[in-house]
Amino acid sequence: MTRILSRRAALTAAGVAALPAVLARPDRAQAAIAKRTRVYEVGDARDGINLRLAERPMPKPGPGEVLLKIHATGLNARDLSLMRRVRIFGGPGDSPTRVPLDDNACEVVALGSDVTRTAVGERVIVTHFPLWIDGDWDDESMSKLDFSVNTDGFLAEHIVVPAQGLVKIPDSMSYEDASTLPNAGLTAWHAVVEDGAVRPGETVLTLGTGGVSVFGFQWAKMLGARVGVTSSSDDKLTRMVALGADFTVNYRTTPDWHKEVLQKTGGRGVDVVLNTVGISEMERCLMACASNGRVMLIGSNPVQRGGPATEAVGLREFPRGMIMKGLTIKGVIVGSRRMLEDAVTAAHTNSIKPVIDRVFPFAEAMDAVRYMESGAKIGKIVIKVA
Repeated sequence: MTRILSRRAALTAAGVAALPAVLARPDRAQAAIAKRTRVYEVGDARDGINLRLAERPMPKPGPGEVLLKIHATGLNARDLSLMRRVRIFGGPGDSPTRVPLDDNACEVVALGSDVTRTAVGERVIVTHFPLWIDGDWDDESMSKLDFSVNTDGFLAEHIVVPAQGLVKIPDSMSYEDASTLPNAGLTAWHAVVEDGAVRPGETVLTLGTGGVSVFGFQWAKMLGARVGVTSSSDDKLTRMVALGADFTVNYRTTPDWHKEVLQKTGGRGVDVVLNTVGISEMERCLMACASNGRVMLIGSNPVQRGGPATEAVGLREFPRGMIMKGLTIKGVIVGSRRMLEDAVTAAHTNSIKPVIDRVFPFAEAMDAVRYMESGAKIGKIVIKVA
């Protein structure tokens, strides 16, 4: 039986009382750590993504911070834009020394002063926005720390982060699996569980087979929902059926895919749509909905059926659909630390295995990027750092 544990049952970090004396002294712990570390920087992106490997002094944690050894990271749709040094959601777009990627699974190797919620040696992941602990999102205050946008990300061997953003990894979960949760896993959790409030017996539709979409599929199935999947690839759709998809639609061979969604739901439509593409597909999302449906607007991915859009997006049915069907459109931005704690606990409790397409070694980071650009993957691409 599916169980989603309450916040009180979420994983808790170890206290400092049991720390050996040497670990309670951040200065002594730091002295045993190497002096240099390697990172990938965005570099010169005038001719496309061209990461460069660099060596830097080992960072030192300040008050309230921890030094982490990164074991795994990975790629998300937003990373391709950021590695091309394109501005995204107000972030800087011209920073050749920026370290990209926000997926992560790490080991705590040193503590700054005043750190009490973790211990050296603990396995952790870091939430995407470490200033968002719980409660409602506040863009003005919480987006001041956004990994790979306005501070360095995790395509590196080490990083210093605020300790308040840490979530413990269950012993049963590998670093590679855990690294998929802070972005795609958490965003999908926010969309399906928190804002989408999916209930058993409802029907959910995911657009595409990327990281967020596949996690959304998994969370929705965990909750007892019926789930449909769209893709331009029959091979990908066959693989999703093998994972448990209830129905599929090829949007390349069926451009008006919403009509087939309606047909496959007996004319009723779906209760929740995960729109990971953006405004270009919004009208079809609305027309695919049942009465009182919810559209979770997650991404602004420039995916088109045959290349760049050649005509303006029209929302002719937008007013009627919103009003007559009583629909809701909700923007979704990753999630808080509390949501990540709940997602990790649910994955552990319900034995949810992230769908990882391929794992690349740190030395082959550019090969991972090229594979991401090819669009061939289903689910996540992971880069094993250590």
